Amino acid sequence: MDRGGHILIVAVILLAAVAVVAVGLLMLNGTQVHISGSGSIDINAPPVTEGVSSIKVTVVGVPSQGVLEALASNESVTKGIEYPANFPPNSYTLDMLKEYQVVIAQGDPKFDMNTREALRGYVNGGGKLIVVGDAGSKHPEYQNVAGWSWPAGQGIPVPAQIVGEFSGYTDVANGSQIRWSETSHPIARGMKIVGISLPANSTVVKTTPNGDVVAFIDTDEGTVPAIIEGGSGLGKVVYFAYDPGLTPEIFINTIAYLTT
Repeated sequence: MDRGGHILIVAVILLAAVAVVAVGLLMLNGTQVHISGSGSIDINAPPVTEGVSSIKVTVVGVPSQGVLEALASNESVTKGIEYPANFPPNSYTLDMLKEYQVVIAQGDPKFDMNTREALRGYVNGGGKLIVVGDAGSKHPEYQNVAGWSWPAGQGIPVPAQIVGEFSGYTDVANGSQIRWSETSHPIARGMKIVGISLPANSTVVKTTPNGDVVAFIDTDEGTVPAIIEGGSGLGKVVYFAYDPGLTPEIFINTIAYLTT
């Protein structure tokens, strides 16, 4: 073999070595690469998410379609949110709730005493709870009482109280925009002061806040709290007066906020 042949072989070996090193460095950075037939490196895939802690979420009651879609979205996957299953509101125990970083109460107003006590113990022990609308505000066996705080000292620690539990406690937001009371709040991160609107005829529960109002919404009857934040014991609670599945960005931000 002549000198030119030897030079060509050496050049090929060097090119292959450089490609191997480059691929190794890029893979260490979590980036997938593709080597074309010409030996060039084509980076055509997003970085692989590493080091994201798993956030297990469950729903007590019946999740809305919007909440289900948000929990299955790419944004949820990126943030490590896992949604294994939901359970009927009267089948939970405190030990079951402790398996989850965030518990969401939605879709059923009637929670029995076992579930109420389990949710209270979960929050007081450091759990993170999201309550939606009128979920858990009534008891299946006591039709003449209502409210999350009932019975005194044993209710669900929601930072709000429904106005008129037995009649006229819901209103309609006809395309109204969410307005932040504190634009620096982590739940509002990356969003405009106004601009996120609820669809026409969205149901909103009217409440008196017992915590910090994060956002407001205009309804047919006036302005009401849309998102309220509070706590009990070692835990945190965020109340949504509307279906958070209608504003998935806010919903996912809330889960991330509660677990950081």
